[in-house]
Amino acid sequence: MAFDIVARAWKILENDLTRKKCLEVYEEAKGRTDHMIAEKRKKLKKEGRSFEPIPEDDPVKYKHAIYVMVMKLFADMERRRQKLDQRDQEERKRKRETEIEEEERVKADREWQQNFEESRQSRVNSWHDFQSGAGKSKKTKKQKHMTGMMVPPKFKPESR
Repeated sequence: MAFDIVARAWKILENDLTRKKCLEVYEEAKGRTDHMIAEKRKKLKKEGRSFEPIPEDDPVKYKHAIYVMVMKLFADMERRRQKLDQRDQEERKRKRETEIEEEERVKADREWQQNFEESRQSRVNSWHDFQSGAGKSKKTKKQKHMTGMMVPPKFKPESR
């Protein structure tokens, strides 16, 4: 386990581009730590205690403060990378779901079209039966209408 971690770190530092990025992170951490120390000194000066030493004056504690800042920066970078990976994964999942929905819609349309074609003859026969019995049904409709309650004509608005 530890060997794998060291091997991975060696691989990262072996590559010139990634080593340069790591050195940039270290320099940024050093700059932030120096800025933090300057802010502490400014605060002590405002309080009138400029003669008091701050913990980072000790070289060991200064190195530790830089170490902590480097770890924070790398952790922030990792969190950002994980967020981007998660967003990318969600986007791929959404695209796949859209593709599946589209496939299902196309399949349903194809099935409907097939059923429509298969039922064509029955619809044509139904229409022919209706046409052949059209004279009889008109008389029965008129008779039914005459026996039922009279409906007044629909109101049509004037047009000018």
